[in-house]
Amino acid sequence: MSRAGQLHSLSAQLFFRVLLSLLAGAAVFFALFSAGNLLVDRSVYGRPFAKQMADHEFARLQAYVEQEQITTADLDRLDTWCSRADKLYLTIYRDGVLLYVSPQPWLVSTDPADFDPDSENPECAHLLTLSDGTVTRVFLYCAVGNMFYFWVAAAAGALAFLTFSLCFITFVRRKLRYVKQLKAELDILASGQLDYPVTVHGTDELGELAAGIDQMRQSILHHRDTEDQIRTANSRLVTAMSHDLRTPLTSLLGYLELLDQGRYADETQLRRFTRQSLEQALRIKTMADQLFEYFLVYASEEERPDMTLEDADTIFLQFWQEYTFALESQGFIVNLAFSPLRGRVEINLELLRRAFDNLYANLLKYAAPSHPIEIICRREGDALRLCLVNGVSPRQDRRESTNIGLNTCRRILQLHGGSFDSAENDGTFCVELTIPLLAYPAEEQAEAVPLPF
Repeated sequence: MSRAGQLHSLSAQLFFRVLLSLLAGAAVFFALFSAGNLLVDRSVYGRPFAKQMADHEFARLQAYVEQEQITTADLDRLDTWCSRADKLYLTIYRDGVLLYVSPQPWLVSTDPADFDPDSENPECAHLLTLSDGTVTRVFLYCAVGNMFYFWVAAAAGALAFLTFSLCFITFVRRKLRYVKQLKAELDILASGQLDYPVTVHGTDELGELAAGIDQMRQSILHHRDTEDQIRTANSRLVTAMSHDLRTPLTSLLGYLELLDQGRYADETQLRRFTRQSLEQALRIKTMADQLFEYFLVYASEEERPDMTLEDADTIFLQFWQEYTFALESQGFIVNLAFSPLRGRVEINLELLRRAFDNLYANLLKYAAPSHPIEIICRREGDALRLCLVNGVSPRQDRRESTNIGLNTCRRILQLHGGSFDSAENDGTFCVELTIPLLAYPAEEQAEAVPLPF
């Protein structure tokens, strides 16, 4: 897999989604934690709230002093009151002299100077009157603890985890929704509706899986259509062959019956019946050979024949010079126009010879000797194009109605990656075929010798 493919893989997407979810959760946590701490600092730990708590506890302290009749001499009795209260710290001064400090080990700092009533926390300073009438200044500090900070951190953590979960679950749900969609579409395909397209999203493994399923669907459709076409073509071929075979078979049976019953006038008529029977038998054999050749070529639909690289100029010039000589010896006029091809072809010599033999046989059977046969071979781009043009013989009774030879040629050219077309118009029959041309390697181009055209 390429680097770009690895970045778009499902594992990479999962990693980046987890990372983004963690970043989103961390951002939510720090934002909420900072805002919550600021709110707690300005409310619970602010001066108004601290003064309210200090005033409340001081009123309780003053009532306790009056009730217990505490004087300057027995200030240590305040330890009992301080121990009953929750997180209180008390210092008592008279004329700047420290008289009492409450024991509170939970405080981080135990330096009484930090709780001087003349410090920067005047809301915690009060005037306490003892039972003996002594007026003292006290610093009463009420600590609410870190409980509010804990709850702020817990709430921020919970919301951060919720944010992470939502971001990650959104990604997972989207992928699961796509998987469910693919399953539903596979169920549709399994029911036989192969025309239903498979949805392809993304370039990750799921997208590649969907693309592979859709490609397999199209391949099955192609094979099914091809099989239908072949089945239809074979059915038509069998129907046409049965019709075409009926005529020579009927004639052959008729002549054989005449011979068997001895219904001939003389030796000359006997030889004529025998010759006619032989001609009809040869027609039947020719049709059988063509039919065998047709099914032989179409037998393996996907199997590609063994190919060899050949020089295009040498092979095609040799073939069509031979056919030209043979046609001219049969009384045909042939105009061979052969342009330099300067390339190589990847061919199976046996199959290509079979296709050209079929074209040659068709020319012998159906070409009009009075009309010149044009054979043109030239290069067009990266392909070789061969054109055969001939006049059609007026003897329609000899025309090949099943087109087995032409269909065989078409299949052979398809196996070579080329094309084959034939058409008849106004008494002229034309065949055009193409085969891909391959360039020579650089060293062969330097050594190539031009052909004498």
